[in-house]
Amino acid sequence: MPIDILVRGRNVTVEEAVGAAARQKVAKLERLAHDIRRIEVEFSEVRNPRVADSQVCNVTIHLKRRALKAHAAAPEPAAALDLVVDKAEHQLHRLKDKRVEH
Repeated sequence: MPIDILVRGRNVTVEEAVGAAARQKVAKLERLAHDIRRIEVEFSEVRNPRVADSQVCNVTIHLKRRALKAHAAAPEPAAALDLVVDKAEHQLHRLKDKRVEH
């Protein structure tokens, strides 16, 4: 069963290249957990000139019985995407380790 991947922007437009990269990168997370139902990727921008890392990316992974969330900020949307995918991957590794122990 293919997972549902939703990429959207909150008050920003998501470029097609960034959206395609997001779909490709989060699809690889499926190999870490077999019960992923849906993955939501949300891009937003902090509109404050003092904040250097103004591009924000949030990922929510809906599993069968829980949801994992990851958040990252960077100067560019692609960099924020890379950071948030690493964080989500780390959370899925920890969850997998817990499942294997029990």
